[in-house]
Amino acid sequence: MIIEIRTKEKYAKNEKEGFIARMAHAGLKVKAARLSRLYRVEADFSRPEFDRLGADLLTDPITETYSLSRPRPGLKGWRVEVWLKDSVTDVVGESVKGAIADVLGKEPRIVRFGRAYYVACESELKLKRAVAKTLVNETVNKFGTEKI
Repeated sequence: MIIEIRTKEKYAKNEKEGFIARMAHAGLKVKAARLSRLYRVEADFSRPEFDRLGADLLTDPITETYSLSRPRPGLKGWRVEVWLKDSVTDVVGESVKGAIADVLGKEPRIVRFGRAYYVACESELKLKRAVAKTLVNETVNKFGTEKI
């Protein structure tokens, strides 16, 4: 199950502007963007247990929301997911794995951390180039894009 955490719109201005500036530095003009944190939790947990993780552990309820399915970003363009490769140690994932065990009393098999970027821009090819240049270290990261 992937738990997606997004900053509420009224608090997201700085992270969006920072992302748009990074993409502009890489030569990509971004019209709009939304950013998310992703936690891939591999475990035999019930839906209410995953909800508890999203609501009580991974989200600041004042500034963030969570989703167990892909939220609608409110823009047309592409979704980019950036993850560490499976062969790379994920210290955030390991930390969250321990926290999950503390909260639920049982440990998931695997927890991996990633990021999702929803981007309205002119071209998927230019987006891929900008992501490869600014957000990804090809030695340790993998990424993919899809039309939204």
